[in-house]
Amino acid sequence: MTKFSPRLMTRYQELLPHPEDFAAFEKVSKTRWPKTIHVNPLKATPEWTRERLNERNISFTQPDSLPETFFLQNVPSLLGGWWEIQNGFFHPQEMASQIPARILHPIAGDAVLDMAAAPGNKTIQLAGMMQNHGSLLACEPNKERAKALRYMLGRAGVSNAGIALQDALTLPPDLKFDKVLLDAPCSGEGLLRKKPQTLKAWSEKYVIHKAQLQAKLLLKGADLLKRGGEMVYSVCTLAPEECEGVVTTLLHERPE
Repeated sequence: MTKFSPRLMTRYQELLPHPEDFAAFEKVSKTRWPKTIHVNPLKATPEWTRERLNERNISFTQPDSLPETFFLQNVPSLLGGWWEIQNGFFHPQEMASQIPARILHPIAGDAVLDMAAAPGNKTIQLAGMMQNHGSLLACEPNKERAKALRYMLGRAGVSNAGIALQDALTLPPDLKFDKVLLDAPCSGEGLLRKKPQTLKAWSEKYVIHKAQLQAKLLLKGADLLKRGGEMVYSVCTLAPEECEGVVTTLLHERPE
């Protein structure tokens, strides 16, 4: 049975004072999401993917609003051995993870910044929407994670992206972008139903630390936008300090 940090659960009982709301939250947190893949439009189509899944006798569904997303029903826990994944035709990626890039919706010719790019699923999405045209800068300060990011982009056929081995906070201020994606490092509370073990070290102090980092990154992203540009901020957490709190900081510091 899945067990969560007692303090984390107490915190959400305080945030969700109505018993039925907390019960619904706890139920969702213990419900496994189906295996999900995202089709890489640089190499494949939804129609081609349906044929490959049918060949493997894999049952699947597709949301009407997300034609490149497939929910897989009868698959093993690990998909990495599939040749389609090894060659970048599609890759495992949960639906929630696919939403930020879709909302940002860059087009061919845009100048785009991915401020925290590794492991690269969202970067691949952005490049696919841009049809490999325009410029895409992917930041990753960790050398090993940057190497993995380069491998992911290479096998996906991404040719319009450059990897900056640096913290996005250190980008020069004269760089300007049409679109900025900040899928920020966070406390990971949204991973409760996926990887509850990752929250063993959870603490409110850690939440505050991440919120402060996110605010710095979000302010930097705003400063790197061209006039009329667009930015999407996303986190895989539910903490109000890292969600509403960070956005409030941005609106206070950059009222324009």
